[in-house]
Amino acid sequence: MRVHVCAVFILGALAATAGRGAARQTEVSIVVDMTAEGRKVAPPSPAKPARYLPLVLGYREIGAPIAGSRPPLQNEVLHLAAVELANQGYLVMSKTGPAPSLILLFQWGSMNPQIETFFDENPGQRMFANEGQMLALVGGNTLQHMDLDFQKEEIRQGAEQSRYFVALTAFDYRAYARNHKKVMLWQAKMSLPSVGVSIDEAMPALVKAGGPLFGRETLQPKRLILPVKDDGRVDIGALTVKDYQDAPPPPPPAEKPH
Repeated sequence: MRVHVCAVFILGALAATAGRGAARQTEVSIVVDMTAEGRKVAPPSPAKPARYLPLVLGYREIGAPIAGSRPPLQNEVLHLAAVELANQGYLVMSKTGPAPSLILLFQWGSMNPQIETFFDENPGQRMFANEGQMLALVGGNTLQHMDLDFQKEEIRQGAEQSRYFVALTAFDYRAYARNHKKVMLWQAKMSLPSVGVSIDEAMPALVKAGGPLFGRETLQPKRLILPVKDDGRVDIGALTVKDYQDAPPPPPPAEKPH
């Protein structure tokens, strides 16, 4: 059985609230799914940037609606995303600059589970109507890389929570410009539970947490624990990402002397 060393995200400083018990926290989940074509493309850097054409799908409410929900301002979300993308070497195309190599599709909003229990006396009999969508948000393609049951169970539990999300999908610009072919390269999905959290404060946390992983495949979901203030603001702080790697295979057994 392979053992994975999970990703660890370390906040620069987390101050405990004196005399008030444990601080409330939320968990950001980041998943980046990569296609075979995407693996052929090296991620950019500030020294070697990539240009992109932005396409905006905007705010979406997926699944069961939540009363009183209000979408954040579109320009603010796009500005947050553009700044973080630039930090990672993704620059928006310009009329006088070089042609883009990517099309980036922007989408954000809320995704909520649709779970119906048919018999009160037997709560185990239920229908999870959008289970596939929720699992794709919090787990993506990473489930196939997981060997341990508790890892899969964490994904399933996360899929049963109402969540805010930001999703960026990258396509090959040249393939579309030349042949009108939609060649997807990667998709980054960042989400966190929406209970007790302001969507306006969730958006910056999601974008900033996902930035270092844009265009970089995740074999397991990356998780980041962040404190939540009394007014629902998510305290981003300074983020440092420590990646993970599969544990090396054990050495071959020594040959027995004849």
